[in-house]
Amino acid sequence: MREQAAGSVGPAGREIRRRLIAPSARLIASFDEGRSNRQVWHCAALLAATRLLQDSGREYRELHERAVHSLTTLLYTGLHTDGSWYEGENYHLFAHRGLLTAVTLAESSGVVLPSDLIERFDAGFSAPFRTMLPDGTFPARRDSQYGISLRQYRTADWLECGLARTDTPTLRAALASMYANWPAAGDTGRAISTADAERNQSAVRLARADCNWRALLLARLELPPLHDATPQSELLEGQGLAVFRRAGGRWWVGLDYGDPGAGHGHPDRLNLVIADGSSRWLDDMGTGSYTSPTLAWYRSSMAHNAPMVDGKNQGAAAGTLLAHDEQPDAGWVSAQFIDPLSGVRFTRTVVVMERYLIDEVTWTSNHDVDVDIPMQARAEFTQPDWRPATTIAVSDWLSDVYEAALRGSTVLSLLLDCLPSPAARETQRRQTAFTCLLWSDTPATLWRARTIGPPGGTSHGLVSLQQHGDSGRSVRAIASPEVLADLTIDAEGITVWSFSVDLESGAQGTLARHRRTSDGWSVTTTGPDAAPPIELRGMRTAAARALTTAPRRPESAPTALPLPPNGHHATFFDGAEFYRLTEESWAEAGSPGASLQLQRSPTGITISVHTTLHRDTVFAGACAENPLDNEPADINSDGVQLHWRSAVTGNWNSVIAVPDGSQVRLTLAEGTMDGLTASWALIDRGFSIGFDLPWPAPVTEFVLDCCVNERPPGRERRRGQLVLTGAHGESAYLRGARQSPERALHFVLLPDPS
Repeated sequence: MREQAAGSVGPAGREIRRRLIAPSARLIASFDEGRSNRQVWHCAALLAATRLLQDSGREYRELHERAVHSLTTLLYTGLHTDGSWYEGENYHLFAHRGLLTAVTLAESSGVVLPSDLIERFDAGFSAPFRTMLPDGTFPARRDSQYGISLRQYRTADWLECGLARTDTPTLRAALASMYANWPAAGDTGRAISTADAERNQSAVRLARADCNWRALLLARLELPPLHDATPQSELLEGQGLAVFRRAGGRWWVGLDYGDPGAGHGHPDRLNLVIADGSSRWLDDMGTGSYTSPTLAWYRSSMAHNAPMVDGKNQGAAAGTLLAHDEQPDAGWVSAQFIDPLSGVRFTRTVVVMERYLIDEVTWTSNHDVDVDIPMQARAEFTQPDWRPATTIAVSDWLSDVYEAALRGSTVLSLLLDCLPSPAARETQRRQTAFTCLLWSDTPATLWRARTIGPPGGTSHGLVSLQQHGDSGRSVRAIASPEVLADLTIDAEGITVWSFSVDLESGAQGTLARHRRTSDGWSVTTTGPDAAPPIELRGMRTAAARALTTAPRRPESAPTALPLPPNGHHATFFDGAEFYRLTEESWAEAGSPGASLQLQRSPTGITISVHTTLHRDTVFAGACAENPLDNEPADINSDGVQLHWRSAVTGNWNSVIAVPDGSQVRLTLAEGTMDGLTASWALIDRGFSIGFDLPWPAPVTEFVLDCCVNERPPGRERRRGQLVLTGAHGESAYLRGARQSPERALHFVLLPDPS
């Protein structure tokens, strides 16, 4: 009986293996998507399939070894050292459930995974609760959906499995919150899905009976005592997120400085998010539909509370932690980000007290720039008055723009409306407010606009401070309207006057003086709420101590390839390492190749792409709708995808080019065309496409990537694609026209020496 359960099967079982499981395993193995949340589930499925096929021959033992290697790679490259998935909380919850399945299958088959990676994996069960907002939702960072509650049956199910693996106070507290007697009972949605579909429901009361099949297999028979706990401040240094909590977890302040998140990341390094209970003071709206034109807004720097240069999106790069400390009455974080597109160096320092916070941004540049520091809130103030001005060309989705001139060393008081949380919107339609005292060290422009709010919600407000020059500093003191009284900035430091209320004497003022020290930040207070002096430490590097010195201009932008006037650059991408496959390998596809030549002209840049396909070309006809998938139809044709950083908007542009008669059909997949034109020619066993891109003379950096889509006769979909910057073991399956800018080639357009 035991031998039969272990693998002995009858004729029907052998037929299922031969006709269903074996071909499925081969198909799954051919779709290795590298560092992808989908690859997590491919890996789990392949481990399950090869476990059933382990006595079917060498081929399946090798597939099993490939799956184990893929799992180990995903644990190392997908999970940070703090256990968080690199694409943010939304994808963490999806990917980590897949990792749970894969790790369980691997361990049950006798595979010993590296202990440090298992520690990283086990830490992932508590990661979303370390960043959870006060209303029980996770932050809508990167491509996350907005306002999604953690109180979902599949989250409880997953936590049960985590607690069975590693019993920690954090997991006990998380499960206690899952099974608390609130909110009202309702439909959990479990009945309509036995799979791991992301069908997000409103928060409802949960019980163990709501868990899925996974908990039935892996959870404990009986739970240990569950005790709720007050959320504490956290530093997730692996992904680069500092969270401060005050007032029993009601007040939440987060600075997102680290990993940019790859393809699902947003250009929002040094993004500041603040929530007070059910109110979102400074919010991150996440991302709505991937097929809506609003996607470009949600993926812009201006849609966040993060600095940006010359009205353009930040480049993709990670920030660096300079300092962090958390003490009972105060905490601070300081981080640095160097924008790879402009070379501007930003430092953001946030000091969080019990009743207010200080937010300081400094920046330096090696040339004059315009720097914006936006806040996602609607601003009102009386002095100076708003006055109409010409519309600032920031985005097609901004309107009603005004500006007000500020003089240096002037503090401006703003009352800002903020959004109620998604859970509160059902019963609380009105917005709440907070106060911001704002100071700039130079004359600046403060402007506001009406913008898109959360996906599916109403419009919202935006206010932004714009500074001009080669360096700048601004300070914001933020609190509830009844807390802040005044803000003073001088050579001695930052002084904040706050209100306190005594039942006998009434309102009184407390003065807090903040100043940098050689190794940290000090706070001294006087008044009725005076506390002992606070010395915040936690400086991480010698570079961090340079914060106490005068601003320095940054080094030049990251190393790039020089391109002189009338000069050119040529490169080939014609090997297996450049080929993203679907079913067939590069060799099986006939060893296709391509080359790219880049050349400067007096008015722009010429890009020539030559292909060698070793077969007849197949150019699909124009198709308004793609019946095969939700991507642009022209990806399923021989053709070229051109990707570049726009000199006009700063956005990442993606265009698909397909020969069509004597013309080239250009399909915009992302961003703008920027005046791009193209022509083509048929060459021996392939084709060539030439692009002419206008390029304004003042913009001296050009960022480029290119893919060649390859579809042979007899197919409806493309077979694969050649990638200029390398395939990195990825698959073209489900990739559409997407190409991350992180790996793109950078060129410096050198001036004419004459």
